[in-house]
Amino acid sequence: MTTAALSPDRPPAAAWRRQVLELLSSMRFAIALLTVICIASAIGTVIKQGEPLVNYVDQFGPFWAEVFGAIGLYRIYSTGWFLLILAFLVVSTSLCIARNTPKILVDWRTHKEHIREQALQAFHHRAAGDLAQPLAQSESRVLQALARQGWSVKTQRREAHPRGEAGLMIGARLGAANKLGYIAAHSAIVLVCLGGLFDGDLIIKAQMWAQDLQPFKGGVETEKGRLSPTNPAYRAQLFVPEGARTNAAVINLEQGMLLQPLPFDIELKKFSVDYYATGMPKRFASDIVIHDPRKPGGQPFTVEVNHPVVYDGVTIFQSSFEDGGSSVRLKPLLLDASPAQAQDEVAASVESTVGGGAQDLPGAWWARSAAGAMQLEVSNLRVINVEDLAQAQKDGAASARGAGEADARTDTRGVNLAELSKHLGSGAKSPGDKQLVNIGPSITYKLRDGAGQAREYQNFMAPVKLQGQSVFLFGVRDTPAEGFRYLRVPADEQLSVASWLGLRQALNDADMRAEAARRFGL
Repeated sequence: MTTAALSPDRPPAAAWRRQVLELLSSMRFAIALLTVICIASAIGTVIKQGEPLVNYVDQFGPFWAEVFGAIGLYRIYSTGWFLLILAFLVVSTSLCIARNTPKILVDWRTHKEHIREQALQAFHHRAAGDLAQPLAQSESRVLQALARQGWSVKTQRREAHPRGEAGLMIGARLGAANKLGYIAAHSAIVLVCLGGLFDGDLIIKAQMWAQDLQPFKGGVETEKGRLSPTNPAYRAQLFVPEGARTNAAVINLEQGMLLQPLPFDIELKKFSVDYYATGMPKRFASDIVIHDPRKPGGQPFTVEVNHPVVYDGVTIFQSSFEDGGSSVRLKPLLLDASPAQAQDEVAASVESTVGGGAQDLPGAWWARSAAGAMQLEVSNLRVINVEDLAQAQKDGAASARGAGEADARTDTRGVNLAELSKHLGSGAKSPGDKQLVNIGPSITYKLRDGAGQAREYQNFMAPVKLQGQSVFLFGVRDTPAEGFRYLRVPADEQLSVASWLGLRQALNDADMRAEAARRFGL
């Protein structure tokens, strides 16, 4: 018979398990996990979550977009490592509660009236004094004073013994309910983390693994792309145009989309916007009707901002008020073509759907472009745009006065008194006059080249009057992080761009330029 000696470098299994439990239940471990979660949450706040990959490519470039996507920064609250940290934090905090709650409960029931007199001498905060009163009178006086201040009191009478004299030990405590703060705070952390686990697509991923579900792309549903209507937790989007009715919600994942059927249909009767007298919107409301197959007829509800509707355990709220899929017809204006080329190459407009994805443009539209084949993505159609034009009017007026007049008004002290006055005086004053104007409908779209790079455009369909001149505003930006840069095109007497476009296209024709130069020289 032989016995195997345990290596001193290898502790027994029980000791190893004890060390793991001590690590998981330690406050340092929990604080470290909480710090990582806070950093990850800050990143998730800075980087907009759940956007299409092409938006991140436009913002960060192809290389960094791929790197950030590999570590899950675009859906940080649903990534495996974030959910794993949440799970460890739940375990760690739960172990802290389980380890310290019994001690708190025991401490709740005791007043330390059994402590020895010698032990009190070791306390840092202590005081001693003599009372020239009988013991019974001193006891009554102390107990009454403690009772008036709300202390819980227990007493212990002690007989004389070799280590001490006979006497009375009074144990008092105040604020026992403060111990509930520890339990409540740690329990709240556990509850919040459990909510994050359920809200972080953990249930969705578990169903995908158990049922072998496969997300689909391109808007074409597959057989294994549909979740169960009894799914206990999900966050989906439902696109419902006015007058339409559907129960098919969509869950966007990195790999594609999953269809989440609702146990009822939602019909959008009307979407309405109320405005203040200044033109600013004050109320967005959706009048919906829920059709439940288990109940006769439809049940009307009104969904407003910060006022969701809860039906059968499903919370319905307005996530956006953008266009829900309107059909639009767009006609190109070729700025680099001559009149003859523009007439020959642009024979028809193109029809598209807002939010309907990318579609190829006719070759004649991009034939002279160095970017090659182009695709159109119509992202938004806004019928009403209320903008503050006060600053635009001031900037335009300052430009019209010219640099000479501006120099004459320059403050030689180098202090902008108008700017400084914004930060002084009453906090209720407005930093400037506002000129809120509804400048009409606008359409936002992207033109994407063969390399995947896109530019975003925002065109207003009606002229805007700036400094007394009616102009069309055509905006462009290279990345979503930038603001739009607008081209101001003067409107003619018919409030169209025909005259300006005809002049520009005439300047693109060599013969017309030569003729114009000849007539100017006469």
